[in-house]
Amino acid sequence: MPAARRVLLIGLDSADADLIERWAGAGHLPTFARLMREGSWSRLRTTAEVLHVSAWPTIYTGATPGRHGLYHAYQVRAGDQRIHRTDPAWCALPPFWKTLDEAGRRCIVFDAFMDCRLPDFRGVQIGEWGTWTWFGEPFSTPTGLRDRLIREVGPYPAPEHSVQVTVPDQLWFRDRLVAAAALKARATDWLLRNHPWEMAFVTFGEPHGGGHYLWHTGDPAYPLHRPIAGLPHPLLDVYAAVDRAIGDILDRHLDDRTTVLLVSGDGMGPNYSGAHLMPELLHRLDLYHAPGVGGGATEVKAAPKRSLAARLREMIPLPVRQSISRCLPRRLRYELSLKWLNADIDWTRTKAFPIHNNNEGFVRLNLVGREPRGIVEPGAARDELLALLADELAGLVNPSNGRRAGRVSLIDELFPGSERPHLPDVVISWDESARVLDRVQGPRAGLVCGKCGYETPAFYTGNHRPVAFLAAAGAGVTAGARIEGGHILDVPATILALLGVDPPAHFEGCERTAELVNASLTEAL
Repeated sequence: MPAARRVLLIGLDSADADLIERWAGAGHLPTFARLMREGSWSRLRTTAEVLHVSAWPTIYTGATPGRHGLYHAYQVRAGDQRIHRTDPAWCALPPFWKTLDEAGRRCIVFDAFMDCRLPDFRGVQIGEWGTWTWFGEPFSTPTGLRDRLIREVGPYPAPEHSVQVTVPDQLWFRDRLVAAAALKARATDWLLRNHPWEMAFVTFGEPHGGGHYLWHTGDPAYPLHRPIAGLPHPLLDVYAAVDRAIGDILDRHLDDRTTVLLVSGDGMGPNYSGAHLMPELLHRLDLYHAPGVGGGATEVKAAPKRSLAARLREMIPLPVRQSISRCLPRRLRYELSLKWLNADIDWTRTKAFPIHNNNEGFVRLNLVGREPRGIVEPGAARDELLALLADELAGLVNPSNGRRAGRVSLIDELFPGSERPHLPDVVISWDESARVLDRVQGPRAGLVCGKCGYETPAFYTGNHRPVAFLAAAGAGVTAGARIEGGHILDVPATILALLGVDPPAHFEGCERTAELVNASLTEAL
């Protein structure tokens, strides 16, 4: 293998394969259309089919969530009853760029989602310049490089997730994301021109925020749809801006020794998640006892004692709380939100509890020996409760149309490994076609009603769906090649193979790597 071979990996955070194929075919995304015509385009399987935020850590580590341990922005840790904001340092396995760095391959890693600083990293690493969601404080290696980047190209112009706490003005948010994509291209070009590299990884986060908050304007079937004259789909404008940005990068840096890979481990569609209904559902099954649930229970029970902080919070109107939240430091915003979330749960009666989020429905057992205040015994009691939950969730329907609400997964069956104790026990992945909004009906729980998903924080009108893809172009890529049966686990193993580096022992995507690389990606190995 020539020593000068390079790999440029472009991550497209929550970019939707269905949208890209449709809009590229219609002529709106010429860069993607060219890649599909002159390079390789393939759909991939993904761990986002069950745990959507696990996709990027899976791509980084070449392992599934039971081995790396990251699956959402908020997680529970075994031995600690509370829900926490996820710390990327919890990842039990190193990212593939550490392996490359140790093998002497020079790397640039720019705005990887859910990333953290690597100690003793000899390459370039910049975090939280232009990511959609920050999981830590901004950093760079070498120290000061992020500040220098800002002096060269400017600050990232779009809001970070914790600042965007309501559905934004559609034109303003569209314009911010369009400008952000263009500036990300400039920043990437500056990094690639000024630092040597054999592997460079840059992530565009604009499809993620745009998918969450711009969906309804372009979807006539969505309840919040309000057409804007001359703006058929503001999200299309964001994708077109990302398409232009990628085209600019490829025009400057795709040469006869560079292979470019574009990857997304998750997509985005309309928000028909019923995750916000899970607390009431579990309460109806007499499994979860906490403030804010039980309003529709047939048996009236004494209300749980509320903390003073919880009562004071309820006295402040939501718009006022949101305005105050924007003015607080990001870390303090998360600390306060988690304080409310974890307050006043009656653990003496709670057998199962939701891990709150806006996407899948996560349920975790209050298990003796794993949770400090566990009351469900391992063994037969645990198995019986898991079976009850699986049956109830599998039997959920949207009573408005009779459609099955989603697909149920038992994590023990899917993601074994050392980090399995930190994962939820049961997951329901909502079926977009069921169009769940404000109600579900279960075999035992009966009718469970609440607000629509878009009326609850974080007020998403678009939400994640598990469509992943890999596009390849450049050195050695056969035009029109397709990878059949590929998985996002194959991506890091393929990158290492292209750069002549042996994969670490924990990689799970190595069995088919040689086949994938030889048949579909390169003639030069």
